[in-house]
Amino acid sequence: MGTMTEASQGEIRVLHVDDDPDVSDLTATFLERADGRITVETAADAGEGLERLEDCAFDCVVSDYEMPGIDGIEFLEQVRVACPELPFVLFTGKGSEAVASEAISAGVTDYLQKETGTDQYTVLANRIANAVEHARSRQRVEHSERRLRKIVDSLPHLVYVVDETGTYRLVNEALASFHGTTVDAIEGSTVEEVLSDRAAAQFRQDFRSVMETGVPKRLSGIEVADAEGQTHVFEPQIYPYDIGGTDDRAVLGVTRDVTERADRERKLERLQHRTRALMHTETREETARAATEAADAVLEAPLSGVFLCDEDGERLEPTAVVDAVHEVFDEVPVYPRAAPAGSRAAVLWGVFESGEPVRVDEVSEWDRLDEESPAQSFIVHPMGDHGVFVVSAERAHAFSGTDEVLAEILATTLEAALDRTERRAELRRQHDELERKNERLEAFTSVVSHDLRNPLTVLNGAIEAAEATGDSEQFERSRAAIDRMDAMIENLLALSREGESIAEPEPVDLARTASRAWGAVATDAERLDVETDLTIRADPERLARLLENLFRNSVEHGDADRVADDASAGRDLVVRVGDCDGGFYVADDGRGIREDVRGDVFDSGFSTRSDNTGFGLAIVERIAEAHGWRVDVTGDETGGARFEITDVETAN
Repeated sequence: MGTMTEASQGEIRVLHVDDDPDVSDLTATFLERADGRITVETAADAGEGLERLEDCAFDCVVSDYEMPGIDGIEFLEQVRVACPELPFVLFTGKGSEAVASEAISAGVTDYLQKETGTDQYTVLANRIANAVEHARSRQRVEHSERRLRKIVDSLPHLVYVVDETGTYRLVNEALASFHGTTVDAIEGSTVEEVLSDRAAAQFRQDFRSVMETGVPKRLSGIEVADAEGQTHVFEPQIYPYDIGGTDDRAVLGVTRDVTERADRERKLERLQHRTRALMHTETREETARAATEAADAVLEAPLSGVFLCDEDGERLEPTAVVDAVHEVFDEVPVYPRAAPAGSRAAVLWGVFESGEPVRVDEVSEWDRLDEESPAQSFIVHPMGDHGVFVVSAERAHAFSGTDEVLAEILATTLEAALDRTERRAELRRQHDELERKNERLEAFTSVVSHDLRNPLTVLNGAIEAAEATGDSEQFERSRAAIDRMDAMIENLLALSREGESIAEPEPVDLARTASRAWGAVATDAERLDVETDLTIRADPERLARLLENLFRNSVEHGDADRVADDASAGRDLVVRVGDCDGGFYVADDGRGIREDVRGDVFDSGFSTRSDNTGFGLAIVERIAEAHGWRVDVTGDETGGARFEITDVETAN
């Protein structure tokens, strides 16, 4: 059966049920005459009346009490089952207190006893109109309440009305869901029954403040645990509220859950502290370590790491990882460029080469990764030409949108910090190079001011002696002094030239160059043994100069320093060129270099022979440095001198 409806423009549709058709017709006529809004339809008994209520909707039922079959009270009870809110007026000729009492118990809207005369129809019309208007008002209120409830329940915030006894008069679905229960279970309960003791006491205090001042109150940082024990941060706003139709005082609360915002602010504050530390790191390793520690502390990402590209651009190497990574991997992986599709390495290289970050919330459901991974969620950020920053965790959906933004900030800051450390390293390199140049300049100054002064003094003295005596030997002394100065000047110029960096080294056959250099050294019976097939990257002319100077050093010192009682006396000096770890060596079987002077042999002007300028080995060191090589002097197994040139790039 339907429910009562509101007819257009206040029309009132009445169903009159009476077993006397004359009474029905008379009642209908006078009711419609008494109130123009009323239209009446009739039914001969309760059974027909129930059928008519199924066919159409009415605004009111008027029924007699005594009818064949079902009487008026039984009819009322059946109508109440089908249409609980439909106004029902019992209009009967059999009046008694017992009938009235029974009708009221059954839920009758009004009770009116039939009388003689037509005035009774005016009274009945008024009773019908009042009952219908009251029912319609109630329907409007209920409809408004339903709409209000729907609106309140649709709000994401926690909404509630609490009266001065601390009882919840209204709560929405969001609040009930937060407490893990239903709206019906909370409404009618007190704040002490719903909240923790601390939260209830705080609410009571805020309630009194709003009631006493009549001023709304806004709070912040209120922490309340949900049904699962998770703490949320709220910002409640409490307003004075009038409960309609009563004198009860109450408050309306609208509470926003700002847990995510509070978490974001807290993480951002931690990140700011950590990124400040990044700005003071000195090396790539220190910078990477600070970033991984920040990822673990701020984003709770215990499987994070910084992977930087190697010099060859073929591998992403772990520069720093969170400690927990070592517990998952026996050895922290290195990711080669030539990795198969679907591997972790391919994912990282894809991010590095594309420059686009990747976020995966559930690795097991991601079709781009075939390789097993200990991480179930991760964010990978590129860092320019440096490498990638991996933020990952063992659980799925570990990172929120806030975490993604913070990871981007951290990766961007890390990239800037790595740029800065590279610039600082370059500045340090330039500073060190400038210091070396200054040291060399000082060495030049020392040589020019000291070593050149000696032959000049000899020259002046010889000229004066020649002028005074005319001795021809003095002219020979003068020419020797001039030759010595010329050799020293030539060596100084070579020393300055050979120190310039090698811009474009090329593949050079070491054995062939050694043979060519040996031919440029004046030798008598000495022999060169070449025991190498290396091809190295070098400047051909400067490599030849380095070998010439080493060969000349062996010939001039190795053979000349022999003594008559030495076992090597009487046999030819042998100079060897061969391979060593990281490069090549030049050795001889002469007397060697004493250990106490080995640290000085590369100094400009140092020599154990008075007739030597002392620049030969200084030039060797300068040529090696220009190539990025290292040169060291040791003793050879034959007892002679051995020079090892290492950090050499081969082209074999």
